Parts: sequence; C-alpha cells; structure tokens
Amino acid sequence: DEIITLLSGAPFSIMVFSISKEQRDDLVDRMADSLAAIGFHNYGQTFTDTRAKAEEIEARAFSVAEVASSTTKESWSAGTGGERPMIELIRLYTRKAAELLQAEIIRCGEDAMDTSTGAGDAVGDSDRFDLSSKDREFYTQQRAEQVLAPLMAKGASFSKVKLSTKSFGIDAAKVVTKAFANIASTLKEVDLSDIIAGRPEEEALKAMEIITEATLCAKITSVDLSDNAFGEKGVRACTKMLQQQSGIEEISFMNNGISEQAAAAILELLASPQSLKKFHLDKNMTGDNGTAHVGKILEKAPGMQDFKMAGSRFTSEGAKFLAKGLSAGASLVKLDLTDNNVNEEGGFALAGMLFKQPNLKHVNLEATSLGPKAAIQVAQALASGCPQLEYLNLNACDITPEGVPQVAQAISAMKNLKTLKISENELGDLGVAQICVALKMAGCPVVELDVSTNELVEKGAVAAAKLAASRAGFTSLNLDGNYISDEGVEEVKSIMEGAGIASALMPMEENDADMADDVDDDNAEGLDNLLAHLKL
Repeated sequence: DEIITLLSGAPFSIMVFSISKEQRDDLVDRMADSLAAIGFHNYGQTFTDTRAKAEEIEARAFSVAEVASSTTKESWSAGTGGERPMIELIRLYTRKAAELLQAEIIRCGEDAMDTSTGAGDAVGDSDRFDLSSKDREFYTQQRAEQVLAPLMAKGASFSKVKLSTKSFGIDAAKVVTKAFANIASTLKEVDLSDIIAGRPEEEALKAMEIITEATLCAKITSVDLSDNAFGEKGVRACTKMLQQQSGIEEISFMNNGISEQAAAAILELLASPQSLKKFHLDKNMTGDNGTAHVGKILEKAPGMQDFKMAGSRFTSEGAKFLAKGLSAGASLVKLDLTDNNVNEEGGFALAGMLFKQPNLKHVNLEATSLGPKAAIQVAQALASGCPQLEYLNLNACDITPEGVPQVAQAISAMKNLKTLKISENELGDLGVAQICVALKMAGCPVVELDVSTNELVEKGAVAAAKLAASRAGFTSLNLDGNYISDEGVEEVKSIMEGAGIASALMPMEENDADMADDVDDDNAEGLDNLLAHLKL
C-alpha cells in the first residue's frame, strides 16, 4: 500500500503506463532487501543474486502493466477521471511484483543452491523445451531472450518446443524466430497454443504470423495452434506455415473460433493434407457448413489416424460430411465426436464408415443423440469391423431399453474392450444386466465400466459389481446418479470388498435411494436369470 501511495502521487495525464526510473529502482531495492532478509532469517541461507532476481521480477511486473494499459483501456469510461485507470495499473504492477516475489522466495527456500530459473521459466530435457506453467506472463523482447536462451545456445538440439501460456508481442515473437533458426536442424514439433492472450488484435495476429513463419526454417511434423481464439484472421496469419510446411502430420485448432469461414481458410491454405495423421478441432462453432469444409480436408487425408471434432455444433448433415471424408482411408485409430447432435441419420452414416476401420481402438460418441436405431448400427459396425476396439463411450446417446438387446449382442463380440461408458441412457436394471452379461460373454479385459444415471434400483448395480469382481485388474465402476436402494448399495460394496477392489467403486454421492420405491420392476424373473450368468 505504501508503494501504491508513493507511485500514484506522480502526475499522469495519458493512458499509458509509465513511472520514473527512480520509482522502479526503489521497488527493486525493496524486493532485493526482502529476499536477502527472508533468506537469512527464515532459512538461515544467503540467497545469491538478490538484486538481479529483484530486477527480473520488477521487469516482468512492469511488462504486465504495460500490456494491460493498451489492451484494457477501452473498458475505462471517460467519465471515471484521468487518474483512475493509472491507479489501477499501478495496483496491477505492484500485485504482480508481489506474486512473483513470493514465488521466488518459495523456490529459493526449497533449495537455496538450486540454479534453475525462476517461476514460469522453461522446463526441458535433452529433447523437449516447455514454457507452459500456471503463471501467465506477457513477454517483452528482453524476457523472451532470457527464457529462450537454451534454444539459442550453441549446439542446442531440441526437437519439441512448447510456448503455451506465455503471451508474445511482436518484439518477443522476433526472438522466437532467432531461437527456431538456431535449432532448425532438429526442430520437429511446435506447440503454439495460447500464446497471444491479452494482446490487441493487430499485435496478436502479427505475432502469430511471425512465429508461425519462423517454423519455415525447419521441417515441422506437428503443430498445435489451440486456445488462441483467432478465427479466420488467425488462420490466415498462419498462411506461410500452412502453405509451405509440406510434412505436417499433426495439427490442432481447438478452441480457436473455427467458424465456417475459418474452416474454409484451412481447406484453402493447407498445402499437404495428404500427410495428416492427426487433426483436432474442439469447442468451435463450426456448424454444418463449416464441417463440410472439414470433410473435404479429410477426403484428402487417407492416412488419418486420430480425428477429433467435439463441441462443434454440427448435426446429422455435418456427420455425413465427416463420414464421407473419413471413408477415404482405413487407418483411423481414434475418433472423438463428443457433444454434437449427430442424431439418427448421422449415426447411420458414421456406422457405414466405422465398419471399414480395422485399426480403430478408441471411439467417443458421448452426447451425440444417436437414438436406439443408430446406436445399434454403430455398435454392430464396431463389433464387425473394429476387432481392436478398446474404448467405447456411448454416454447420453438416447439408447432406450428396447434397443439394449441388440447393442448388448454387438458388445458381446468386442473381444478387446477395456472401457465401456454407457451412462445417462435410462437403461434400467434389466438393460444394465444385459450389458454386463454381454461383457462377460465377450471375455474382454474390461477394467472400467460407467453405468451411472441409468435408473438402477438394485439388480442392475449388483450385476455390474459381479462383473467387476470377475475381471482381473478392474479399476473403476461408476454407479452414481441412480436410485439404488440401501440394501443394493450394501450388496454392491460387499461384492467389491470381497473381490479386493473396494477402491474401484466410485463415490455415490448423487445416488437417490428414496426413488427406489417409485420404480416399477416388471422384469424380476429376467433379471434373476441374467444374474445367474454372472455368478462369481
């Protein structure tokens, strides 16, 4: 507070963060003294280079306030008075300095002789360089030169570089260019996710352009551009990289505002889609029209192994575009279309494609509203055409009790299934018991089963517990969100404890035993017969 009072007394008249050198030096002196005193009195150590560390902390805090002065000034109305925004910036400056000082004290206290860099600096091994941390930082040229020094050292040979969670301006981006040039012969994978946050749009796009263009000195095989929320303009800022990097095998645009126009730009600019093996899009508003462009990219990528397009707001029409595109190849290993309204018609289209993917191991269709008919076809396609399937998620797919027998029959043919998630489908006791018998008949090495929120009362839960107890290495059984009676809960726990896997039963905090009496059980005889198949 004393520092804030001293600094805010300066006469400011413009909306740019600027304080005198004397004031900055005063803060550095105070922090250096604090570091030295705390080291001696709290840890009995003499912290080295306290002045240099204090100068670094002050420079980083100043950078945060300086960037904020240009990115948040529009939120301050003209009627608040000329000095109020500056006072807020000073508070931000001193608060950030305090946070960084605290982090440095903790680090030094843990190991006073540790020569590693401070909080937020790179973590690396002989092949990997990683800047990501919980500490979001706005890099200046000087700070970028400091943290990227290992990349610019003589003989550096990193193949994987991650710059995430640090915000690069234009000057800092130019340092990245130098760093990449120095490791050009070994650089293969770059993670550029979340690297322009908080910057004005013009500066952010220019920084993205500079950094992506910097990759041209190397032969890049993997690039992650996620969490930059840059839309079509951002895609076009990556033009040179997309057009000239001909060997990209993996690319991600998750949470990037990939609209219809942005998806069209990717289709237009991506020079070598035929080399793609991994393509991830998530949390975008692509819609059916945008998904049509994605489908055309997939048509040119017959070697696609890992495709994700979750939460992208496409419907059955979009699903048909994707099914057509993925049908261009037979190399798919992992597919994730979570949280899209695929619906019945889209499910039918996907089933036709899945039947032709013999290498498929992981399928996530959670919250895709398949409905019972499409769920049956998808399950049958996976059972017939995907013998290596290990993971299947059909949570919240609107599978009704009437559709369970055929879904269960298909599951009984999945010999390598390790994880089945089929919650939120209102299967009831009979439906879940049928699924459990199918898993036993398959003889698969299932170790994880999620049948939560399926209106179970007792016998379906007991069936799931008996299945879990019969499988070596079983790790997780989720029965939460059901109506399991108190007696049923005790029987389930007894079975799990008897098999020595009590810890595999997930918490049942949302189970509502009071609802057990309100659920009619018209299938008692059938349930008893199914449970007989699951004797331990």
